[in-house]
Amino acid sequence: MNQSKASFVPLWLCGGFVVAILAFTGQTALAQEPADRAVLAAFQDSLLSSTDSLPLVAMEHGLVELAKQNRNDAVLHMRIGFLNLRIGDLGGKDRYEDAASEFTWVTELQPQWPWGWYGLGLAELGVGDPEIALVAGLQNMFGKDHLTRSAMAFAHATEVDPSFDRGLVELANTALSQKINIKLDLAREALRIAATTVAAQNPDVQLYRGRVEREIGDIDTAIVAFHKYLESSRANHGLGELELARALFVKGDMLGNAAYYEGAALDDSLAVSEYRKDLAYIAPDSIMAGFDQQRGRERADYLRGFWQDKDHLELRKDGERLREHYRRIQYARRNFTLVSTKRHYDIIERFHSKNKDFDDRGVIYIRHGEPSQRANLRVPNIELNETWKYQRADGDLVFHFVAREDVQDYKLVESLYDVLGFGGALMVRTGEVDTSQLFQRLLESRESIDPVYARLQGAGRAGLVTLSNQERNLGQRSIARGTSSDSYQLEFAQPLLARTDIMAVGRVEPGNLLQVTWAIPGSALKAIPHEEGFLYPVRLRVNVTDARGHTVASLDTTKMFLSHSPVPERENLVDRVSLPVPAGLLRYRIAVEQQQGAGVVMPTDSIRVGDFTGREFTVSSVVLGWRNANLRWLPASGDTVYFNPTGVYRQNAEMELYYEVYGLPAGTPYNVELRVGHRDGGGRAAITLKYEERADSLVTHSHRTVLLAKVRQGDYTLRLIITTPDGRREERRAAFQVSKEVETANR
Repeated sequence: MNQSKASFVPLWLCGGFVVAILAFTGQTALAQEPADRAVLAAFQDSLLSSTDSLPLVAMEHGLVELAKQNRNDAVLHMRIGFLNLRIGDLGGKDRYEDAASEFTWVTELQPQWPWGWYGLGLAELGVGDPEIALVAGLQNMFGKDHLTRSAMAFAHATEVDPSFDRGLVELANTALSQKINIKLDLAREALRIAATTVAAQNPDVQLYRGRVEREIGDIDTAIVAFHKYLESSRANHGLGELELARALFVKGDMLGNAAYYEGAALDDSLAVSEYRKDLAYIAPDSIMAGFDQQRGRERADYLRGFWQDKDHLELRKDGERLREHYRRIQYARRNFTLVSTKRHYDIIERFHSKNKDFDDRGVIYIRHGEPSQRANLRVPNIELNETWKYQRADGDLVFHFVAREDVQDYKLVESLYDVLGFGGALMVRTGEVDTSQLFQRLLESRESIDPVYARLQGAGRAGLVTLSNQERNLGQRSIARGTSSDSYQLEFAQPLLARTDIMAVGRVEPGNLLQVTWAIPGSALKAIPHEEGFLYPVRLRVNVTDARGHTVASLDTTKMFLSHSPVPERENLVDRVSLPVPAGLLRYRIAVEQQQGAGVVMPTDSIRVGDFTGREFTVSSVVLGWRNANLRWLPASGDTVYFNPTGVYRQNAEMELYYEVYGLPAGTPYNVELRVGHRDGGGRAAITLKYEERADSLVTHSHRTVLLAKVRQGDYTLRLIITTPDGRREERRAAFQVSKEVETANR
């Protein structure tokens, strides 16, 4: 084919007029030569710097006059099309249609030119979908929406020229933006073909290939593409490291941590905005404000501290929560993406999400992960619905979702009855019993979620109101907590019967001590046969945080207990560990795990720790112990403290008490009162003792033995009250149980 060239002379703006000097000597195959493509690319790129549409309109008028005389000049129509695109970007929305017409004419004149198809794809993006939802929905249904039209045009550009990098990038970007009729396979095929062409040298092509491969699920290929992208000097390294980290995390590879923090330390605005978007899915406003103030390495350190606190809080290894965060985002993208951001809320849909990417299931999933249990009811005359339950040590969470106007937009509602609409929910709340099959089937479908749904089925008018209020309150609490927090609780294949206790008593540098004790009954233990008997491995995880949620102490240890014979069912395996902590109100979480996946996470609790240095008056926790418990601590030479992790004592047993008093000069008298009463506060005190002690020094170690001879079976609270001569008062409490059925011994 004979190929001739045209020259393009830069534009000068003079006196408000645009002077375009264009010389055309032919147009048969102009856009096929690399030099000619560079001219078109330069023209398109030069328009991006224009922020005033008036000169562009003047230029477009001049080119239109030329086009009237040169109707078959494809390059001229390309330039008119690009001008209309830029004018559309600057506010002239109707110009996208004009651009589409110009590029369509180019594809008819030169169907083998990639530039015409590329321009048509850009124009379709600008045209968008109709404002009328019904029309837009029909277009989506039949694959005529603007993203599909655009993707097909870009695909045609790469088909006629596999090395056309601009078309490749736009095809991939459009396919990744699609929420229905997704053309990812089309984009991947084009990108793989392009890998053998000069287009592979373009770092953006590698970047988008990595994104497409990751979205489809070929993670290894995506990782290779991101590495190639990062090898280029023209790459955005902050963005590249984040994309690599995202792929590694989806694969489950902890190497993603290094890439994540490396990218976070680079001050690139595009990369930082991506980091911010990912973080905002779960972080509160206070964390986001702190993130916005960071720069460079400080930003990486800030994120590292945030994610490490999450790991420690959930008793996990460093990096696990971050990896899980990106796995959840990827899952939500595939399953809970919003097709339309124009969401409409019913009166019973109280939670109004600000998230524009996912429906409410995605919001909850990213925060809390895979539910412990799901349920739904798919029958005629009822909206699409789902219920998710999360079993949590700190209280179960139950979420109800319903999709009304849009089958792909599930919204949170407070009660299962809200699935039936406002009228149905109102009927229940006012006690109008509905025995219809639909109501019953709805309740039956949730029987395994919570016992309240079984009780509701047989409730009368009065009971229905009470139970339905309880059920709605559960939903309200779950929404309030679930949409403002996140979790990644340890999961165990089997539950483990274990007891734990925690006390603030004792001190070693650099801090006060928390004493953590645990007990596992022999009936719950599983042994590993050993040449010398039986091995019992037990893993203990503890995390302690301050008022700001920052970890101040943590422990993850596994001990192997060797016994010459199996631990009898009525005996316990017990142990104690101590952690140095600062003074203040602290929160803690404990998990105990035995072999073969048996474990338990204890509910989060709090404890106030005083200043045990002796600089001020305070009192330790009170330690309740039993000599038969076979668990001791020696805080000082010749000083023995007994513990009882089970918290259960036999009637007539001698319960050992230990506490420490700090900050009183030697010889200072103080009054002590011990009261033992029922835990529910009812009845008379079972035991009341009053006596005086004197401080030994700035730290006084006190022991007492309490005979439980007159204490009946039941649950009790011991109150220790200490008062100084000048009226200062400290009170500590400890719970215990008295029972006839007590394990005979511990080991």
